[in-house]
Amino acid sequence: MQRRSGRQWIALAPVFAAMIIASCGKDSATTGPRIAFLALVSGSGQSGPTGTTLSLPLVVLAEDQAGQPVAGVTVSWQVTAGGGSVSPSQSVSGADGLASVTLHLGNSVGPNTVSASLSGASPVVFSATATSAPAAKLTASSGDGQSGVVGTALAQDLTVKATDAVDNPKAGVVVSFVASGGGSLTAGTAVTDALGLASTHWTLGTIAGTQTVSATASGVALLSFSATAVAAAADALTILTGNNQTGSPGAALPDSLRVHLVDRFGNSIAGVTITWTPAAGAGTVSPATSATDANGRAATRWTLGSTGGPKSVGASGGGFTQTFTGGGNVTYLAVHAGSRHSCGRAQGGVAYCWGYNGDGQLGIGLPPQGSGPVFALPQPTGTTGNLTFGLLSGGGFHTCALTLAGVGYCWGVNVDGRLGIGTNVPANAPTSVVATRAFGTITAGQVHSCSIDLAGRAFCWGANADGELGIIGGPVVPPDSLSINLPTTVQGGLLFASISAGGLHTCAIDMTAAAWCWGNNAGGQLGDGSNAVAVAPRAVVGGVVYTSISAGNSHTCGLDNNGVAYCWGANASGQLGTGSTVPVNAPVVVSGGFVFSSISAGKAHTCGVTTAGALYCWGSNAKGQLGDGTTGNHLAPTLVVSAFVFKSVSAGDAHSCAVTTLNVTLCWGDNEYGQVGDGTTVNRLVPTRVAFQP
Repeated sequence: MQRRSGRQWIALAPVFAAMIIASCGKDSATTGPRIAFLALVSGSGQSGPTGTTLSLPLVVLAEDQAGQPVAGVTVSWQVTAGGGSVSPSQSVSGADGLASVTLHLGNSVGPNTVSASLSGASPVVFSATATSAPAAKLTASSGDGQSGVVGTALAQDLTVKATDAVDNPKAGVVVSFVASGGGSLTAGTAVTDALGLASTHWTLGTIAGTQTVSATASGVALLSFSATAVAAAADALTILTGNNQTGSPGAALPDSLRVHLVDRFGNSIAGVTITWTPAAGAGTVSPATSATDANGRAATRWTLGSTGGPKSVGASGGGFTQTFTGGGNVTYLAVHAGSRHSCGRAQGGVAYCWGYNGDGQLGIGLPPQGSGPVFALPQPTGTTGNLTFGLLSGGGFHTCALTLAGVGYCWGVNVDGRLGIGTNVPANAPTSVVATRAFGTITAGQVHSCSIDLAGRAFCWGANADGELGIIGGPVVPPDSLSINLPTTVQGGLLFASISAGGLHTCAIDMTAAAWCWGNNAGGQLGDGSNAVAVAPRAVVGGVVYTSISAGNSHTCGLDNNGVAYCWGANASGQLGTGSTVPVNAPVVVSGGFVFSSISAGKAHTCGVTTAGALYCWGSNAKGQLGDGTTGNHLAPTLVVSAFVFKSVSAGDAHSCAVTTLNVTLCWGDNEYGQVGDGTTVNRLVPTRVAFQP
């Protein structure tokens, strides 16, 4: 308790004297309570953080002039500076004369004063100091709730404000910023300024969606900023499902066509219109346009066109295009292997070709070129012109076909007139052979072509440097012509039942079943017992009665009327099937004692189908063209690995194709240019199903 000093009492003596005089002659029992004075006891001079309650109460003593405590006196308390508050605003002295309150400091740093007073007595003044409070919270001043493109800087800085418990700004507070979602910040830490503000600049991460930045400071709760990162501009359109389907012509494919549109970071892009465009004859789609969903995906359903073979639908949107390929199933009746391409004749006579197209030999209407998407087509594509054929023949770099009406068509390379169209201009679509008669058959060789009319007369055209056209003179054609671009009669007056154009020679069977050959004979491929060139038909020796004949590149094979196979000519790879590699210039029986129903001579290998439907091949096998699962040559017939029963076979340069009794077409061997037709360019060592079949 604080007591008054002697001097203080001396100073108050006049006041006391006046009070004593005023009370003289009066009974204290009837004049009310004793006169009291207030004395400051304790609580003054404290300090504390702004907005807090002081730890000690403010205490005063009510006493009379005799220095005795006065009870029951009401003391009024009032904050006179600093903006704080007291509780209670009035207090009554106890038996000990003491009265007290608590002081809650104001929100401003600096002095706080409180006055305690009695009626008629001088007030007592308490002082206190409000000091700066520690940071109590962080609030977002700017930058929250923005949106922007992934990977880019946001327009507004992220700014936090540090304040104490009563919202006074706090300077010098170290604020740490941490970004999530792969984003980055110009400053990982920042110190608040005099206004309590600290800032950083936010570059969004690359993942679309909500991203956050946390702001923390010592002793305060974490503050979180959020932003919406939207996908960037479209960068890629990819195929998800529905590619490479096949089905029945005119039917809806089972799986939807689906694409995915993303930006350069792989974020899905929603709300972009995808336009679906079927190629000519490909059929219809529903819907024709669809918008990408929240996952960046769009879909449609594809109903195939009415014809078989490969078809396509384009999907475009966001500045990008993807092409879905598919096809209507095709049933083939026959197949023919050319040098590096193949062609099949489907039910209804529609021609499909696949493989190398560097010279237009597929007949699909696209210009020949040495690179690009039409250089190699690894799956069947229909020839142009809406033509139907009864016969197909694949040559070296051209193809020929015959309609049911006997009109010949050829397409591909034509440098030597082998298309028979009257010019040496190449054709990338079926072009009619110039003829004044109907043909009964047609055949394409390596550099020339031949046909037989309905009367049995043979005609050839194309290169003739080795006499393969069989023209020895006459009023129209000089004997030394190196190439002819129109069908020209084979000399000799023979009538033929069948004909086969090979590498640089030609062979045919006449109406008496005798075999004849002409042209190059370096390997003995003419079978006349010599190696001399023949510019006109020369009889094959041996007197065999032939039912079919096939001219390969530099060898020839045929079947007699008992199904016995004979071969002659070059034999470096064992293509004659004799068990050796010795060439012969006269027919020799193929080893094994097999009875064949068809035979085909390729470049350096031969294949034949037995009457039981088994398939055998022999000769060169570097690309797997023998179909036995190996790449080693075989000098005698070797069984092709397959569970199918076959009815026909065709040998090309280094690949082979065949048709089963169920009209399933398979190819195998060299597939560099897609000549196997399974949609790949991977060599196949065993028969592999050509695409777009039931």
